[in-house]
Amino acid sequence: MWYNRGMRNDIVLCYQTEDGLRPSHFRLSEFANSDGMAMVDSSVVQSLEITRISLGKQYGTEVQILISDGFRTVEDNKRLAARLGWVHDGGLVAFDSRHLAKYGGIAVDISARYRDGDEWVAVVQADLAATCRHHFSYVKADYSDGHVHADNR
Repeated sequence: MWYNRGMRNDIVLCYQTEDGLRPSHFRLSEFANSDGMAMVDSSVVQSLEITRISLGKQYGTEVQILISDGFRTVEDNKRLAARLGWVHDGGLVAFDSRHLAKYGGIAVDISARYRDGDEWVAVVQADLAATCRHHFSYVKADYSDGHVHADNR
């Protein structure tokens, strides 16, 4: 395991291009749960990086993708559902969430922001979702906090 300034999993992830592997703007630690366990499928890193590039072209400036949730254990999922409720009861957490380890790190919850001079401005949820739909196989964007769920099923 790699340690950098006390951060576990502080490893830059790579993504595939036509020219080979390139370093992404994402670190393994961004996908980790509260215990520091992390898992992410390479397709997600590639989709995130292409989404970031696409939004950058759309906004004509630097864009950051912020990961709010990646990998979850069954226990993580239960704790989250205790706060937000299970989908089948009208809540926000799927019992068989694609964030779970059994799916191999294929899901991510994200938001994005773009640089406007010295300020960072949030990308509107609808714009982020529309761009994600070009690069992920499934996107859900009806969350009141403005995040987007994206996965590669």
